[in-house]
Amino acid sequence: MAKYGVGMEKITLTELVNSINGELLKEGKKHVFVSAGIDSRKQGQDGVFFAIQGENVDGHHYIQEAVDAGAGAVVVHREDIAINDIDAAIIKVQDTTEAFLDFASYYRSLFHIPVIAITGSSGKTTTKDMIASVLSAKYKVLKTQGNLNNQTGMPLTVLELNSSHEAAVIELGLCEKGDILKMAKRLRPDIGVVTNIGYSHLEKLETRIGIYEEKTSLFSGFGAKNAAVINKDDEFLKQYESNDHAIIGVGIADGDMKATDILQNERGIAFNVNGEEYTFSLPGMHNVYNCLFAVAVGKMLHLTQEEIQKGFNQYMPSKNRMDFRDIAGIKVINDCYNSNPDAAKAAIEVLSNAKADGKKIAVLADMLELGEQAGALHEEVGVYAAQKNIDQLIVIGEQAAYFAQGALQGGMSEEKIMHCKSNEEATEYLLQIASQGDCVLLKGSRGMHLEEVLTQFEERKRG
Repeated sequence: MAKYGVGMEKITLTELVNSINGELLKEGKKHVFVSAGIDSRKQGQDGVFFAIQGENVDGHHYIQEAVDAGAGAVVVHREDIAINDIDAAIIKVQDTTEAFLDFASYYRSLFHIPVIAITGSSGKTTTKDMIASVLSAKYKVLKTQGNLNNQTGMPLTVLELNSSHEAAVIELGLCEKGDILKMAKRLRPDIGVVTNIGYSHLEKLETRIGIYEEKTSLFSGFGAKNAAVINKDDEFLKQYESNDHAIIGVGIADGDMKATDILQNERGIAFNVNGEEYTFSLPGMHNVYNCLFAVAVGKMLHLTQEEIQKGFNQYMPSKNRMDFRDIAGIKVINDCYNSNPDAAKAAIEVLSNAKADGKKIAVLADMLELGEQAGALHEEVGVYAAQKNIDQLIVIGEQAAYFAQGALQGGMSEEKIMHCKSNEEATEYLLQIASQGDCVLLKGSRGMHLEEVLTQFEERKRG
């Protein structure tokens, strides 16, 4: 298991205590630290362990394990810690989660490099990966890995910064209302990107206006030296205005950086931006927008067209995101990391445009956290699938009936729709109907674990 903070610059005990407004209850043998984290299993030597209390796990129960693994300092907020039994510096704070954010904020202040933050309802990770790939054509870039985009993941990413880095690209996700603002205040990005305002987290934020306010809180505190990059074609973001900082709009219908002469096929897309031509190896109109964000950020950081194109050429998608595979002669579009209505429609469009000698099969699992509108939004995606001439629809989950209902409304015949109660049932059915020459899309929310279908399908097909 990878250790935390492999490249973190040295931080003294005094810096640590002051940065988190902590009370030093006990000094240890170590006064200089080179890593910091929240998981005792990943604790590095001469590191700082923040004992964070989550919903299911309390880090205070793993203090000794962290110290045994090399922690030289421990940050706690509970009163009942037996400090004399712990062979490390003990620092007490009001809230270890807030302290971890504060420590990351201090550590970020040590680096005078451009920091780009990305949020939005969909496309965050792809846009983050694209921007990082483009900037890597000129700079040494740190980027968010995996799903480390929340209140603990963002600090973990920041704490990987070291003197070799020339730029950082950080993804900000949402668990609770106010998270984006809380992280933005600590991260203090130079450039903020909001991809779109969709339906993700509708359960927590209630309305799309609420989602808009949450996402654009990324720009709070922006001044004359900052820039907001927004999707000018988005019905909410196009209304965003500010006299405090620059706003760069990207789009197809509107924008400062507007894509024209767009061509697309199953091998990718080509388009022009302000007279410069770009190509990208993944299909879908949604990827035109993702590319535009990367072009905008690249131009702001003085990259040439050739450097930006080089970044597109070397792009590698994150796991389970628009991952194209050939499994026993069957094309599989593995996009099962997460889902929401806009992302599901974009993936269905890619399937619809894909070349296939056989059937086009969509495997769709529940889209979570949509609140009271969940049923209607699943129906909407079902209608869209039918309109895009998908040959077979396999739906999984509690909301799957709404997918099916929408598909029927859209004109798909009942025999083309299969409602499965589990991933195992869906896999068995997919194995029955999928044959050489077919194209299969896998799309569902993270909590539906649709990668299980991919794994089982691939194992059985490859035999």
